[in-house]
Amino acid sequence: MIVHVGNVRRSAMASPERETPHRSRQFRRECYLSRVERRLRNPERLLAELVDDALGADGKLIEAWVMEFDPKPMLEPGAGGGATKRRTFLKSASTALVVPGVAESSPPVDAVARLRDALIPDSPAASENLALTVFGRAVTRARRDFTAARYAGLAHDLADLVPVARAVTEPAGYALAAQVYHLAARTLIKLSAPPYAWVAAHQAEQAAEASGDLRAVAEARRDMVSLFHRAHDYGKARDLTARAGDILRPALPKAGPAAWGAYGTLMSTGAIAAARLEDRHTALSLLGEADEAARRSPKLVLSAGHVVTYRIGVSIILGDAGTAIDHARRIAPEEIPTVERRAGYYTGIAEAYTLWGKADRAVRALLSAEKVAPAEVRRAGARRVIEDLLHRDAHSNLSGLRALARRVSVTL
Repeated sequence: MIVHVGNVRRSAMASPERETPHRSRQFRRECYLSRVERRLRNPERLLAELVDDALGADGKLIEAWVMEFDPKPMLEPGAGGGATKRRTFLKSASTALVVPGVAESSPPVDAVARLRDALIPDSPAASENLALTVFGRAVTRARRDFTAARYAGLAHDLADLVPVARAVTEPAGYALAAQVYHLAARTLIKLSAPPYAWVAAHQAEQAAEASGDLRAVAEARRDMVSLFHRAHDYGKARDLTARAGDILRPALPKAGPAAWGAYGTLMSTGAIAAARLEDRHTALSLLGEADEAARRSPKLVLSAGHVVTYRIGVSIILGDAGTAIDHARRIAPEEIPTVERRAGYYTGIAEAYTLWGKADRAVRALLSAEKVAPAEVRRAGARRVIEDLLHRDAHSNLSGLRALARRVSVTL
């Protein structure tokens, strides 16, 4: 990926949330960009995202970065030894090696509170008008932050967008509002605040219905399915998916790519719920529909790699760790273009290897997930895997496990 960032340097660095008064940090940013321009250093993914946003490239620069600079697969037989040690070392170093001053530092508790108050104000809240094109660009940036697993900062941004969503009065505006509420629901789930996610999901459904937009309807229904799944009401989640499929499927042939992507994600989420009920037939059938949707969807919305992460999850739930690893080996991590799903790929591998009794490989996968998206390793699923590994061997000497447990506050 050859990108000269000099012309967009100011716009990529001008956002108030990324400015710092410290001149040495500004100098380090300038040196970093200069070294990238002179091909003395590979760009970080974050730089690709900032430049993509500044140029309005609609994800094309991010896809180019994925193809050229993403980490190589870590599932080759016999992988380990010196290469593993180097990866572990690089992981520790690169966790802090981002463009200085742009790390997400907002406390999640404060972020959740702000978004909650925007969704459920203490008194009648004032709405805010914003030109539809400006609103649309803000929603696109919010989506990009979600796929990059920057949840706390995104929650603050969504809190500012909710009053705008409340003010819309036309179908196109309602479709964007539905996306804001959808992202709010997904973000609150990621930040372990499901009670408020229910509120956002309900508002997403209302806006989606008002818009008549197939993508918005599928995304809002997926939020409900996901929340019922997290409430352990797997039957309701599976049945909602089936009914939504019956309603949406006839309209898909005339739908745009983004609607196909939303439909495929809905089917994938329903497949996980079906697997919880040991309904293998329905789970695999829904994943088949997701595969078909992925072929018609933009890669950044739903790719074959995304669906593989759900296939891994279904196999683990059904107790087949070997099949989960086989699915993982059929896809390279760089074929999963979003950070959020790629971290899910690695945590799925870690869970499968844990079930399989291959603890060393499970730890390597968790460290890879942390390198990709630290926020994902702090979520309940990954924490359970870490706890399981520690319980299997309380005095484990596995490289990096105990340090990882300390970083995510997991204790025996």
